Amino acid sequence: LKNKNPNVPHHASLLNAEKAALNQKKNQDDDVRKLYNDAISMSARGGYVHDAALAQERFADYLLNVVGDFNEAKYHIEGAIQRYTDWGAMGIVEHLRNEYQDVLAGSSKN
Repeated sequence: LKNKNPNVPHHASLLNAEKAALNQKKNQDDDVRKLYNDAISMSARGGYVHDAALAQERFADYLLNVVGDFNEAKYHIEGAIQRYTDWGAMGIVEHLRNEYQDVLAGSSKN
């Protein structure tokens, strides 16, 4: 970040979101959500489709396993799948479809 490398800020943003998710205290969910959304936006704006997909995938995992927000998690899983598809990463797409098949089918089991 010191040398203003344009390939780094979106990675740092995702790492900040992951760190906040791990260290989350009660009532900090809005902060964590903002950090993940920032990471997704920065990656997408920079043209880093695969990194935006990764940020959405990680955000969905957080939403399902920490927050319990099934609907928003489904939205981000679907977004990650679409971005990975656009990038041509069909192996990851297949993995996500298998991993989150209950969520994608509309069941709250994961």
